[in-house]
Amino acid sequence: MRKTFIKQGYLGILVFVSLCVVSMIYYPGGTIIDSSTVGYLFFYNFFSNLGEWTAKNGESNLFSAYLFNTSMLVLALSYSLFYFNFLKVIINKSKNILLKSLLITSISISLLGFVFVAIFSSETSTFSLHILFVKIGFYSLFIHCIIQTIFIYSIKLPNNILFKSTFSFTTIMFLFVLMMEFGPNPFENNQSLFIQVTSQKIIVTSILIYYFVQIREGLILESSN
Repeated sequence: MRKTFIKQGYLGILVFVSLCVVSMIYYPGGTIIDSSTVGYLFFYNFFSNLGEWTAKNGESNLFSAYLFNTSMLVLALSYSLFYFNFLKVIINKSKNILLKSLLITSISISLLGFVFVAIFSSETSTFSLHILFVKIGFYSLFIHCIIQTIFIYSIKLPNNILFKSTFSFTTIMFLFVLMMEFGPNPFENNQSLFIQVTSQKIIVTSILIYYFVQIREGLILESSN
């Protein structure tokens, strides 16, 4: 049963990517800079634009919004099922109760943050709440990655793939947090928008790749137990 809960992560990634792609295809158009653009522009539209009930060009975006918000909830549920079963595989390799508690607390806060990102879209009426939960989601994920890097290093796994991937992802998260706080304002011009949207696409891709690696390594560790 534990292996099944870990393996379902592959399906979670597939569903998330599939729903996002379809949501992008049906997005009517418009960016935060230019409302006259047509369709979803990969390097000028945030993922958050997909979750808005009204597209930036003023047209209804109900279909894309339902798909994207569903994809967010599916990924959060999938990762929750995966991670708490993944923890059962590695948790007994350490006696550090503090690290274990911090791992569970930080990932729980992060996942809840991303759930609320889906609930509160980036439209004007809920924009401030949307940004708040985006920051809660990513900041707590960054903290979680630091803790997980320390935890995985401390348990001395047979191979260091999981440690290397966790350390690499933590570094990418650190750079993304810097971009969020000190990067150019995406509302200023298209160049600034391009930089911020591209950084968002990189971090989401990195999250999916890291999730994939964790699933694979989790299955290997489960089989070796």
